[in-house]
Amino acid sequence: MHRIALSRLSLALCLCISFAVAAAAEPAPPTVTPNVLFIIADDASCHFGTYGCSWTKTPHIDALAANGLVFDNAYVPTSKCSPCRAGLLTGRNPWQLEEAANHWPTFPPKFTAFTEVLAADRISCGAKGKVWGPGVAKTADGARRTWGLRNADFKTFLESAPADRPFFYWFGSANPHRKYEPDAGRAAGKKPTDIDRVPTFWPDNDIVRRDMLDYATEIEAYDREVGELITTLRESGRAENTLVIVTSDHGMPFPRVKGHTYDMAHRVPLVACWPAGIVHPGRRAEQLVSLIDLAPTFLELFGVDGVKNGMSPITGTSVADLLRDNPQRERPFVIVGRERNDVRCRPGTESGLGYPARAIRQGSLFYIHNFAADRWPCGNVELGLLDTDDGPTKSLIEAAGPDDRHWQLCFGKRPADELYDLATDPDCVRNLATERPEKTAALRDMLFAELRRQADPRILGQGDVFDAYPSPKAP
Repeated sequence: MHRIALSRLSLALCLCISFAVAAAAEPAPPTVTPNVLFIIADDASCHFGTYGCSWTKTPHIDALAANGLVFDNAYVPTSKCSPCRAGLLTGRNPWQLEEAANHWPTFPPKFTAFTEVLAADRISCGAKGKVWGPGVAKTADGARRTWGLRNADFKTFLESAPADRPFFYWFGSANPHRKYEPDAGRAAGKKPTDIDRVPTFWPDNDIVRRDMLDYATEIEAYDREVGELITTLRESGRAENTLVIVTSDHGMPFPRVKGHTYDMAHRVPLVACWPAGIVHPGRRAEQLVSLIDLAPTFLELFGVDGVKNGMSPITGTSVADLLRDNPQRERPFVIVGRERNDVRCRPGTESGLGYPARAIRQGSLFYIHNFAADRWPCGNVELGLLDTDDGPTKSLIEAAGPDDRHWQLCFGKRPADELYDLATDPDCVRNLATERPEKTAALRDMLFAELRRQADPRILGQGDVFDAYPSPKAP
């Protein structure tokens, strides 16, 4: 009898020890409120070492990735600065933000940013560089909008931020936005042959490769900025409980990327590092996420209810569960789109209209619906194709003229429906819409249903409102 009791006691002890060992092996989700250092590039695609790029050197970002979490499928809601950053600040898609859906807009005072909510909750908030723009952003009483962020360099900000309160700091880099110093890449010792692959929608020649190398030097300058910020953070003694986010507002400033609706325009780097908070660091997340998910993520981590504090209902979904390696929900698709980008004439005239489009990625499929396929996607040819930033690659393709294949891919008119399989066609150059009509129709239906749920004026037959909004840049 005693032997049976002892056996049962031994079994119970073994089970307790096993559970204790298992509990020790699985870190508990963090309960401490973190600080946040948010670092955003201006016009960077996924050309970091951690994303497999061999012709840029990004040791500081790669180190954060090795000790944190890399999102392999992070998307911006649109591929222009102003509307993308508007979505990031509000947690809403640009087409839910009235004038702010456009580039060079007036930002409606009615939409509150998560940074303003954090500042009102006595969280120290600071910034340096670009937060939102270009355009005009004012408060309801006409004052210049500061987004709740005190302008200060990071070291000065940390010295004044109370040690017993969390902080949020936004660093908006100017890299790798054009203009570039010609042949800066070659001056830095880079060679055109260093580039392992030129996207198939550009000519593969020395001019394009040298342009890409100049872009690479700007990516590396961004990485150095990240390194300087991390050094300052470590010297402050607050690195352990600081969530560092490194990302970009959209893809590189080259033809068929920035300002457009293809995958390379919208898929951006997103690296998170938080020594005290990320469970199982060194992971990669394959889930589809959008940068509009960051606002609800930060609000959740800071324990602040955005809607109760003046924000409009948030469309994004927090990714805090992914930081904890505990996915709580399916993310079956991500939606992107565009309205009016750069205009140099009065809105409402034929040459100043936008190019409305929406797209959805589900699995490896990327479907685009162009609502005005009769318009030029880069703006009218006679105006200079203003929806593509000037540079050697643009000049080369533009000079080739409409009979050239690359000109058509970058600047030519597009069909209403486009369908691409990113698994075999990452450059989105083989349109499968007519080959796979059933899948095209299914994705169109899925896209339109979600846009109706979001009350997108474009899908509700009221899309002309976006072209009617005045632009501060129009004469």
